Amino acid sequence: MNELVSQYILYLQYIALAVVMTGSFAVIYLWMTPLKEIKLIKEGNIACAISFGGALIGFCITITSSMSTTLSLLGFLIWSLLATVIQLLVYFVATRLIKNASIELAKNNIAVGCLFAAFSIAIGLINGAALS
Repeated sequence: MNELVSQYILYLQYIALAVVMTGSFAVIYLWMTPLKEIKLIKEGNIACAISFGGALIGFCITITSSMSTTLSLLGFLIWSLLATVIQLLVYFVATRLIKNASIELAKNNIAVGCLFAAFSIAIGLINGAALS
């Protein structure tokens, strides 16, 4: 019975840390990008919603892979921090590939939002697979 309780506590710790890391990633991402994505999303900007959603999915792909392969919460935390850095780099590389990307996202260019989401998800899949 004690083993079951300790496994459940570890499960809750992983879930809590994953939620905190996802929230932290979202805050850092929103702070580092030049747009006010949440405001634009509330105003109905689909491109920003797709782009931001893709970044969250890409990040979560990596941390779920990390959850299933790391043997400690500290290891999970380290991989989550690295996933944050990688996903932020993806955004900045994508903005260099698409000129005036922030302006295009602010103008609700859905194609740019989809491309940014695809970049984030693709890198998240590669990053997650690299952890396996």
